[in-house]
This record gives sequence, structure tokens and C-alpha cells, in this order.
Amino acid sequence: MSQRAEKTEGRQSPFKGLRVCMVAPYLPKKGGVTVQTHLMVDGLEREGAEVVRIDTILHSLNHRLLLPLRIPLQALVTAARFLKHGRRCDIVHIQACSWWGFLPVFVVGPLNKWLTKKRFVISFHGGGGPIWIAKYKRLVLPYLRMADSVVVVSTKIQEAFVKHGIDAKILWNLVDIDRFAFRERKAAKPNLVWIRHFEDVYDPLTALEVFAKVKRVIPEASITFIGDGSLKSEMDKFISSNRLSDVRFTGRLANDAVPKIYEEVDIFLNTSKRDGLPTALLEANASGLPIVTTDAGSIPDMMDGGKAGVVLGIGDADALANAVIELVRNPEKTHNLSVWGRRNAEKYSWRRCAQDLIVHYGLQAFGR
Repeated sequence: MSQRAEKTEGRQSPFKGLRVCMVAPYLPKKGGVTVQTHLMVDGLEREGAEVVRIDTILHSLNHRLLLPLRIPLQALVTAARFLKHGRRCDIVHIQACSWWGFLPVFVVGPLNKWLTKKRFVISFHGGGGPIWIAKYKRLVLPYLRMADSVVVVSTKIQEAFVKHGIDAKILWNLVDIDRFAFRERKAAKPNLVWIRHFEDVYDPLTALEVFAKVKRVIPEASITFIGDGSLKSEMDKFISSNRLSDVRFTGRLANDAVPKIYEEVDIFLNTSKRDGLPTALLEANASGLPIVTTDAGSIPDMMDGGKAGVVLGIGDADALANAVIELVRNPEKTHNLSVWGRRNAEKYSWRRCAQDLIVHYGLQAFGR
């Protein structure tokens, strides 16, 4: 059965007839939280739940120059949308992250506490959570305490929240593995792929440094960068000054275009400095791509103790490059990572998520 069509087995779905108010960013906004929202809404609706979508983004004002106007307007529009639809829901579920991504909690939390009074769940995303909660604890803790359940995507974020008195639980990210055709790599060609925003937190310059080191040893190596961001000009300078060839930039791609790229390459490189539970790595696992990654955030846990990917220190370009070279030269290791990676991705399915949501939504108490 397709993962998209999976339902809770053995009895009628406990979600059938449930009305969930999902306060979150929706497409066409790009990003990990949007993808997770889409997958969760899709799963809930296939289980028979009615999902009321409260979009927290004003897409028509989604330009940096309009930020001073967009933020207050988004708060007002989110409040108006919630007041219109929130009363007819059984569950209020917010998909949030740090910084401005927490704004929906500031808006909807008090409205739900004093007016709608529904069961309230906050999903918190983003590897910057520990730094953020430590810096702004006086401001954000009262709002987190309004929730009946707070769920996070990594053990490091969970530890930070628990340290500040928030009983956060883990809800692992979802991966729609049906989108990614599994290609079993019995050997790896030196064709790399890197996909994130071109920002310091994801460290694309180290990725280029890794590639340059690989290129000196394996001249036919190539790398594809998927994404864009503020470091693009610095990346271009690095490429020029080091006379690097075989570097391809695709820009941002639609979600349905990424699997095709993954089919064409043989090694997935990740160089992030901070992270939560990056879906991109799980998608690479689903594709059978052997992974070489830093140990940012909860990546070591996600890579199953090194069985689903080679995990190395942040910023260690030498070690990362050597790991890539070893995969090219060691078909057995490449094959093991490819096969185990697919098994690893299958753990992040809707079935597992549904079992957790039954608890967080309090459905057991109602005999669902």
C-alpha cells in the first residue's frame, strides 16, 4: 500500500470526524515547516479528519522590503482567521519555529486560552531552538505553558525545553518516501549533491572546500548545489579563486523536481552548523543516497548511530572530504549506507506520526 494511503490499522481511525485547526505556513511558501505541514495535513485528511487551514503567511507581501508592514498585518490576519474558524474545531495545532516563526503562538495562544478553549498543541521546528529559548525565556515560556502538549523535532531541542520547565516530547519529522525512487548504490561515482539555503548556518562554503579537496584527488568529481541565499556571491568568489570546475547551481527547485536530481547523483553532502531534524537528509536516505554529514543538532540520532550516514564534526572539511573519497573507493560501505538509509527513512512514516498524534491530541481519553 502506498504510504500516502496508509491509515491506522485494526480499527476505525481515531481521527475520523475530528476537526483540527492547523495554524501554519502553507504553500506556496517554501521551507521545511511548510513541507511538514503539508505532509501532516495530508495524513490527517486521509484518516478522515477535517483540517481547517489557518495560513500564517501573507503571500502577497512576501518581500524583505515589506517586512515592517508584513509582520503586524500577519498577526492581525492570523487572529481574524482563527477567530472565524477556531470555535468549530476540536484541536488547535500550531506549527511554529524560533524568531518570527513563533509569532502565531503569541497571537493564537491567548485567544485559545481565553475564548475558544480547545486542546492546544504546539509543534516546534528548527535547530536554533536551544539558543532561542535561552535568550528569550522570559518572553516565550508563558506562551509555551499555554499548550496542552509541546512537541519538538530533535533530542537537543527537547533537552533545552525540559531544562526550562517545558515537558516537550519528540515528534519526528515526516517523510513522503513515495516521492523518492530508491536506487540501490552498489558503488558511488564522485557526483555530489548539496541542498539547503546558502546561509551561514548551513555552511555552503565548507561544502565547496570539501569539494575542492575531493577534486584534487578525484579530478572527475562534480557537485550540484540546490538552493539560493545570501552567500551565493562568496561561493562564486571561492569557485573562481580556486579555479573549480564541475560545480552546478540549480537555484531553488519545486519539491517534485528534487527526486530527479537525487537519481542522477551518488553522494549527499551536508555541512550544517546548526540543525534540528533535516528532512532533506531523510529524503536522501529514501533515495538510497549515501550521506556524509556534520553532527549538527539531532543528525547523529537521525543517522542511526552512523548506520544511515557518515557523521563527522562541524566544519571539518578534511574529514568530510576523506569520507567522500572513501565512499568512492569502498563499494561495500557505499552499498551498506544506501540500503540501511532506505530502512531508516521508512521509520519516519505517517503510521508512526499518527500513533504519536493520538496521544498529543488526547484522543485516548475520549475512547477514539
